[in-house]
Amino acid sequence: MKYLFRSLKYYLLSSLAASVLIITALTVLSYITSTNTAICNNIEIWIEACGYVDFFLPLVVCVAFSPFFYYMNRKGFIRYAAVRMGKKKYLLTHFLATSICTILVVMISYYVPLCISMRMTPVCSVPDNRLLDYVFGEYEVYHPYIFGLVWCLYKGFVASLFVIFGNLLALYTENLFVSVIGPFIYCMAENLITALLKIPMYSIITSFALNRLAPEVMSAYNYII
Repeated sequence: MKYLFRSLKYYLLSSLAASVLIITALTVLSYITSTNTAICNNIEIWIEACGYVDFFLPLVVCVAFSPFFYYMNRKGFIRYAAVRMGKKKYLLTHFLATSICTILVVMISYYVPLCISMRMTPVCSVPDNRLLDYVFGEYEVYHPYIFGLVWCLYKGFVASLFVIFGNLLALYTENLFVSVIGPFIYCMAENLITALLKIPMYSIITSFALNRLAPEVMSAYNYII
């Protein structure tokens, strides 16, 4: 546990940088959306803004957290640490630390703009409450803050899978570019394949991009799968 807290300190700067980038992008996009989009509920401002940021999320989190593993491996520090505490324990501790940081960064970075967007005044409001047609529509409309917190936590968990994937690529390919861009390329390739197979509801992008597909093709278990 002591070494876990020490490992978390290594990612403070990258966590802060990623948080500032995501919060700034989402806040700006939310403001732009509120000025040029007709909405019924304020949470739609945030959902629309998230659509742009979600596309680059796998890349952003891997840029923030994967290079550390690459440089540790390149400089031979992992072999040195393995003598003192065991390679498996050392790597698992850092995987856990990066996962915790990723979950917290994504959750906070997405939830803060949500709270901001709920205070915005859209230029055009419509009575058509289309959100109720979606799987989690009732929670989005009637409990936006609670739903947003849970969804951002879930989104952070999915993002942590990308980071773990990037870390593994950094360890076994010994290529910084591959470790950073690999998860992003995987998402694009999988998205294309599932679209061609006409099963876009099983794309991992669909799992964390809220209301990405039409309501009639999505079910709650699709997100889990």
